[in-house]
Amino acid sequence: MSRQLDFRSDTLTMPNKAMRACMAGAEVGDDYYREDPTIRALEEYAAELVGKEAALFVLSGTMGNLVSIRAQVPHGSAAIVSNSSHIHINETGHLAAVCGLTSHPLPTPDGRYPLELLTSFAPLLASNQRPSVLNPVLKLICVENTHNGEGGRCLDADYLTQVRDFASARGMVFHIDGARLFNAAVALSCKPSDLADPAHSVTFCLSKGLGAPGGAIVAGSRELIEEARRWRQMVGGGMRQAGIFAAAGLMALRENIDDLGIDHRNAKRLAAGLKEVGLEVSLSDVETNIVMAYVPDAFGDPRAFHILMAEAGVLVLQPKGKRLRFVTHRDLTGADIEAAVEQLHRITRSYKTGTYHADRT
Repeated sequence: MSRQLDFRSDTLTMPNKAMRACMAGAEVGDDYYREDPTIRALEEYAAELVGKEAALFVLSGTMGNLVSIRAQVPHGSAAIVSNSSHIHINETGHLAAVCGLTSHPLPTPDGRYPLELLTSFAPLLASNQRPSVLNPVLKLICVENTHNGEGGRCLDADYLTQVRDFASARGMVFHIDGARLFNAAVALSCKPSDLADPAHSVTFCLSKGLGAPGGAIVAGSRELIEEARRWRQMVGGGMRQAGIFAAAGLMALRENIDDLGIDHRNAKRLAAGLKEVGLEVSLSDVETNIVMAYVPDAFGDPRAFHILMAEAGVLVLQPKGKRLRFVTHRDLTGADIEAAVEQLHRITRSYKTGTYHADRT
């Protein structure tokens, strides 16, 4: 192929010419003194968008999760987290190392804690009992929406309200890692504020699918945001004339959210194509822009299959067991989806006979 088709992540999107021009023309000031007008505009717009009192611009979703939690949860407490969540697996252990928390990782099939599991989880959760002095006190529950590790699954407002009620009855903080919150809102045909409302704090990324080159937002009460700002400074997230950066995020929020629906439709087309070529895919599980496909035993070692895909110009991350993750995004067109499926057809048709050769035309 003449170009690579990159499905590794929706963080791969490039700012287009309009966004680059917006960044170049951004009005800036010193954010340490809260004098950058573009950052202030982004924070105000983001807070309104998710229905919170205030917001804070941070460098990444990982930083956003860290400062949100450190600002609200006492050191030495315990947290309930999804055992397949980004905050548990992919954020360098900051819950323990920086926030000083003990994590209780629980399974989240379809991206959700089964509510019966939560309510029956250990005597220390009983709201009418004094916790043992031997146990760290549970003070936090986190969800991820959409849930990346479970295939981009959406958590709706009704479910999130039930999690909030669980947390409130036990004096716990409820935090949403909403890295792809807008994907969930578009897929569920609801407002982002409907999904953020139940939580004390929510983070979301500006670079995952929305086209900005980086950055994330923390949103919550004014009191929380002021404390999070202090922790942002402590972990090296203080910024100066970063309105150049914020301008891209503001443009992304104003203009690119609705485009996520295109990515979702492309993901469904891709999932159907992957199933046709012989990969194992649950079409009903594809809710947003993430497709989880499994390499069947007939295709042999998934790592070898992954190498053949790369040689054919279809890029995904290294397989986890038999699972391959495909992520659609704004820099992949419908024609790209068709081209990727055709390349995989070429591989699977000739895979068993050993006659496969990548199309280098």
